[in-house]
Amino acid sequence: MRNFGALLTNEWIKLYKKKSFYVYFGIMALFMGISGYFIHRYPMGGIDSAFDFAALFGSMMGAGQILPLIAIIAIANVVPSEFRMGTIKLLLIRAQSRSKILASKYAVTLLFSIVLIAATLVMAFITGFIVFGFGGGDAKTWSLIGENTLYLAVYTIAFVTLTFMVGVLTKSSGATVGISMFCVMAGGILSMLLNRYAFIKYTLFPNVDLSVYQNGGTMPQGMTLTFSASVIAVYLIVFLVASFFIFRKRDVS
Repeated sequence: MRNFGALLTNEWIKLYKKKSFYVYFGIMALFMGISGYFIHRYPMGGIDSAFDFAALFGSMMGAGQILPLIAIIAIANVVPSEFRMGTIKLLLIRAQSRSKILASKYAVTLLFSIVLIAATLVMAFITGFIVFGFGGGDAKTWSLIGENTLYLAVYTIAFVTLTFMVGVLTKSSGATVGISMFCVMAGGILSMLLNRYAFIKYTLFPNVDLSVYQNGGTMPQGMTLTFSASVIAVYLIVFLVASFFIFRKRDVS
């Protein structure tokens, strides 16, 4: 366990030392600042406190429009960079299994995603406080913030895991970003175009955004919150199994 902790620390330091590390958080801060400005300039009904602002802009309707894309760009290079720079050979000659090495890389992508989501939520509270003050915050609003954050986390982790797999398969940062971005942006469109076909409900795209089930939202016949969560779990397992299988078998000589 201590060895895995050292691997994880090493991977986090690699990510942390990149010049672009703070850029990702800066983009989210800018997004929140611009959103706060427009809410202040053009008030929206139902948003009159820091908690209301955080509930909206910490959700799929707010941060969810940009945060998953930022997470994809940030972690797309985690595996491909090792192959590009030739450092993968140095990693594999250590007294650690390939599975443990790859697991540490996946763990750091999850850690970064969670930190980015948490930081974004804090930014949303700060922006809301600046615009509206520290009013409100009843149990219902707290519950809504929790649900929205959970749905955003599930959506982000699903596509981060997909990105991680693509990075392992292609060993190319450009291809990883391109394919993953395409999946995020085209997934919803393909789901709508193929909505009349029964097989579409078994694909990841119509299931990955669990926020559609809020307030009794309707979905195609046979799809429920439990069904969608199960489909997401299955795809995550498939992505990870494929990643570890390919990485363990790949020749890096």
